[in-house]
Amino acid sequence: MKLKMSKKSLIERIVVLTIVAAVVIMLAFFLKDIFVPLIKYQINGNKEAAEALLRENGILGYIAVPVIEALQMVVIFIPAEFIQITSGMSFPWWVAILLCDLGVCLGASFIYLIINVFRFKGDILGKSESKIAQYEKVSKNRSTLLMMVLLFIMPIIPFGAIAYYGSSKKPTYWKYILTVALAVLPSICTSILMGAAITNAINGSWPIWAVVLVIIGGGGILLFLLLFVLHQFFFKHNDNTPYSWFYGVIISLISKFLMFKVKYKVINQEMMNDVGGQYVVLANHHTWFDFMGVHKLDPNMRYAMVMNAHLFHAPIFGKWFKRSGCIPKKLFAPDIPCAVKILNAKNSGYSIAMFPEARLSTDGGASYVNSATASLAKKLDLPVVLVQLRGGYFIKPKWRKKMKRGTYEIEVKRIIQPSELENMSVEEVHDIIQESLSFNEFDNLNIKMKSGNKAKGLENILYRCKDCGELYSTYSKGNYFGCSKCGKKYEILPNYQFKENNDSPNIHDYYQDMKKIEMLEIDKINLDVPVDVKIYTDNKKKFRTEKGMFHFDKDKVYFKSSISDLYFEYSTSQLEGIAYSVNEEFEMYYNDELYYFYPDISNRKVCTRIALLFEANKMRLTK
Repeated sequence: MKLKMSKKSLIERIVVLTIVAAVVIMLAFFLKDIFVPLIKYQINGNKEAAEALLRENGILGYIAVPVIEALQMVVIFIPAEFIQITSGMSFPWWVAILLCDLGVCLGASFIYLIINVFRFKGDILGKSESKIAQYEKVSKNRSTLLMMVLLFIMPIIPFGAIAYYGSSKKPTYWKYILTVALAVLPSICTSILMGAAITNAINGSWPIWAVVLVIIGGGGILLFLLLFVLHQFFFKHNDNTPYSWFYGVIISLISKFLMFKVKYKVINQEMMNDVGGQYVVLANHHTWFDFMGVHKLDPNMRYAMVMNAHLFHAPIFGKWFKRSGCIPKKLFAPDIPCAVKILNAKNSGYSIAMFPEARLSTDGGASYVNSATASLAKKLDLPVVLVQLRGGYFIKPKWRKKMKRGTYEIEVKRIIQPSELENMSVEEVHDIIQESLSFNEFDNLNIKMKSGNKAKGLENILYRCKDCGELYSTYSKGNYFGCSKCGKKYEILPNYQFKENNDSPNIHDYYQDMKKIEMLEIDKINLDVPVDVKIYTDNKKKFRTEKGMFHFDKDKVYFKSSISDLYFEYSTSQLEGIAYSVNEEFEMYYNDELYYFYPDISNRKVCTRIALLFEANKMRLTK
């Protein structure tokens, strides 16, 4: 029996190698005798010569495309898009569509024959087989033909692999081939559209920017619509778990597009081999794309990502965050529902990812980690992976609008196994988490950021001159930061240190010196800020508005509406912190509702000041 199987495998390999050779020969003929001369004629604007070339090659020119397409179907690791795009550049669009569709049907027919008549196993599927099995597992519909439609629409699985899959399920030939002929049309039309657009650019009919716009814009719209259809009609979603295939793919694509400037480097990734199965990731938090850094640890892992609840109120992305595996957390407020959702996600087989500092670092340094994180880590009874993320602060800090190019390091610092957690106190776990995650970006003097405008936006966090003490007198221009009151000026070097040799060598130290000034004056501060307010309630899309006065002093904060009888107050000891967005708003919760406070646009720097004052006051109280 083993000898028979060996001979059969050998025959399959001989057939595959023969077809590969045939593809290479036919493709060489098509490129040498048809495609390359056609492109040359098109570049020179000689349409008559191009038409004559097609007439000279006669039926061979038209046969080449479907034959190559068919053979590529059988040998699935040769991409079919190339012949589709080149045929779109060589023939009228309707001819190219017919030729490519005919080729796919020929290839699918041959695959059906060798699977169902000659009993080939189709072992050449490789990774495609596991991908198809994964999609089949999460599909709402168990119909083989509908699954084939889904797979042909998706620009992920090769046509040949889908045909092998469909043939192995033994549908009737006519239903099978009709499904193939119709389901491949969207993908074929997209490729041929790209080829036609390139041709128009070559012969000067379209400008290059129009071609790029058609290819990127058309492809993006088509992909979004296709993914939506897949989500609605094929993929299951369980509301008790945080993951949805559709939204996960969308977020992944958007993230990759936004992150093209970032070079990743994972350090100690081999330590993840000792984890095995689910785990909890705890990481520091210096920039908005830290969640992408966590995914780099294990790209195949599905994470339930704990994120700031206010992000879930965003008009478009809010729903995507929810469906793509994120769990909302109310910052600096008790949040039992968040803990419940984390436990549900764990019980559903997901790993958990959290940023226990609960805020983006303003100055590039470490923030305090609440001991509740250690307590939750012990209750989850999973390995705890402690990760330090570095370099993101310089690429996109909290205070700058634009991203810069740079290297982003993801280092696994330590893994605590459940057996270790069991024998540790909450305090011991907390200390290990705090020590492992704490990192000051400015300790790395080897950072090199050569781009200009390194100081732009700094005045929004360094709102007070630490040299003369003046409020809101600071400014930035290019790589320079200074004070318009006393004239002090600092130049930022490529490693983000100040060129001037003084007691504040960088942004972090300047921020801490500014905090010390505020701490000295905290007893005298009696700050009243006129604000517009947006109030969000859980599970409601619309917000309501208020207007009034926000007050801060060393003992309390309160808000008093000027248009209603709304009033609430917190003592400093009741609140853990105040979250804020630089030069935009600050926020807090009251009665489980999220309040966004927007100062007048001329006074937006006060957002950073209120957050810093609260932090400084808490430090004073805990001494």
